[in-house]
Amino acid sequence: MFSLQAQKEAEQLKDKKVTFGLRTGYEFQANSSDLNYTLSLPYIGVLSYFKLSDNWRLQLELNLRSEKRERLFSNGFKESIDELYLTVPLLLKYHFNEKTIVYTGTQVLSASLMNDISGLKKWNGILGIEYYVSKSIFLDTRFRHGFEEQKPNSNFRDNRISFGIGYKF
Repeated sequence: MFSLQAQKEAEQLKDKKVTFGLRTGYEFQANSSDLNYTLSLPYIGVLSYFKLSDNWRLQLELNLRSEKRERLFSNGFKESIDELYLTVPLLLKYHFNEKTIVYTGTQVLSASLMNDISGLKKWNGILGIEYYVSKSIFLDTRFRHGFEEQKPNSNFRDNRISFGIGYKF
């Protein structure tokens, strides 16, 4: 006697260990500086998370973001740099329920793809919250704190706030 089944049970789909998704949004500078940041494109990324338990997930992202930096020097000279960054955040997420999730983590990679490679040394802490408006669509807000100084002889940190939307498959 043979048995074939072409569809998965609903419980089997619910217990899926790995999930993939897409996210996009805007990122804004969260502290003042003589470096004026203007966003030229939103960020876009892919994500994958692994179910550790009923409430805990480990999420890895690969994000691409573009920005234009302008710096005004005291002699009136203005420097403008267009950047394209690749960032790889690693996040630990806690699910309060099916709709509300909080998370923390760090960027394991932040590198400029256009100019120098000094971005590899940047280390950031991340705190965020997600809210699911449906089973697949979520809204995301996060704060990213730069732990390394961006300019010599100053205590300027690269702090960012981002707002986004995502879709999980």
